[in-house]
Amino acid sequence: MDPFLIFSLVRISAAFLIFKWPLPGVLFSALLDGYDWDFLHTTSGFNYDIYQVWDKIMDLTYLTIALSTVRYWKDKLAKKIAYFFYFLRTGGVALYFIFQIKPLLFFFPNIFENFFIWYLIFTNITKKHLVPKSKLVWGIIILSITIPKIIHEYVMHIKNEQLWYLYDFNFIDKTNEALRQYMNWLGWGSIFYIIPFALALFAAAKYRNKK
Repeated sequence: MDPFLIFSLVRISAAFLIFKWPLPGVLFSALLDGYDWDFLHTTSGFNYDIYQVWDKIMDLTYLTIALSTVRYWKDKLAKKIAYFFYFLRTGGVALYFIFQIKPLLFFFPNIFENFFIWYLIFTNITKKHLVPKSKLVWGIIILSITIPKIIHEYVMHIKNEQLWYLYDFNFIDKTNEALRQYMNWLGWGSIFYIIPFALALFAAAKYRNKK
């Protein structure tokens, strides 16, 4: 069976999990998005341009399903922000499909995915569905989520490089490719996701504790 067909079925199946389990489903979908390149680019007859279009279609599939669950959110401002980030990204992908200019994606970053994940983590940890209305808190949340993603998009779509080419966190065994991948996922993942998300969560939780 064609590898692209296999991964299409896998990624679409993972996306449908979002309907039932939004947070695990979107995390699994994002994980598959990060792994499919490792498998597909080594297959015979691989075409990079076709892969780019396919990958963006798969991304839009799970992001659109994720968006369909946003209507259940109780925080109206969070809803509006999620919708804005979604249409920002889909507009950029549409322009990419039309003009086939990869750097366009930098100007329409996929912040929706990060914001969607952050809000669900917030509701799961705090058991609350309303983010504090403080402008300072929301400023910290938006900056914590958007700045790392914009930097990541710049590296990928403007410099056309992977983060580990800038700094390789695999200081244990440079010859071990699998170890290099996991070490860099941990290192760069901490910088671009874990630490910023934790900062935004701390800001929201600390403000709420004052009320």
